Amino acid sequence: MMDILTHKILGLMNEAETKAWASLCGYKFWMFGYHAAAWVKYNQLLDEPLPNPFKELVKSAQGK
Repeated sequence: MMDILTHKILGLMNEAETKAWASLCGYKFWMFGYHAAAWVKYNQLLDEPLPNPFKELVKSAQGK
């Protein structure tokens, strides 16, 4: 069963991911970085980290 803290962290991660993608869609690259970094920091708090939803975007950028 998920504890309260993990549930709260996952909610914050979902919010950060949503805001990151919305920022990127609006060409607000600074805010994308802010929210993506927040997602990564929240992920580090979990006992079992989740896969990074921005990994493919980073790989694509590295190939340019």
